[in-house]
Amino acid sequence: MGKIRIPVVIMIFAISLTLLLLGQHFIFRKHNLSSLEAEFMDISGVKAARVNSGPDGLNVVVGLENTIELKTLHDQMVRLAKQAGIPADRITIQDARGPILSQALYAIHYSVEEGIATGHFQLMAGTVSEELARRDIEDFKIWVEPGFVYLEMHYGPEHLYQVFPRQGLEVVRGSTVEEG
Repeated sequence: MGKIRIPVVIMIFAISLTLLLLGQHFIFRKHNLSSLEAEFMDISGVKAARVNSGPDGLNVVVGLENTIELKTLHDQMVRLAKQAGIPADRITIQDARGPILSQALYAIHYSVEEGIATGHFQLMAGTVSEELARRDIEDFKIWVEPGFVYLEMHYGPEHLYQVFPRQGLEVVRGSTVEEG
């Protein structure tokens, strides 16, 4: 009988074990991401949710229904994300912003940031209201809460949801709905 070469056996064992563990990791990770997406979809007002894994960790992309209360919905999303170890700045809200609401956001975002920096929220709300009235945008809401300032605007088929952090908290981005 030939000699059993211990280093070869150890090498084959190590490679097999590594492949098994990697396979298990990817199978369970995909299952966990799917169940997390389902939990986001269970939040009333969320019509689509996708959890992505990247080199910086997990992020969440949510699509919202048009008739939602952004503040309540955002609170629920942040709570669920924190339970999963996802910071609030890794939540992206997809909306249907078009050129009119995008330009309006650009025109008012300095006022919102100034209101957050100075605490003059009544002045901020007045400035935002005046600017949006100049652009014939009448369907909007702006809320100020301890952690965030919420902005919701609607104009024809366009709608925009934006969350601004306060007191050095993470940014919650908004984005356009992906075509495809």
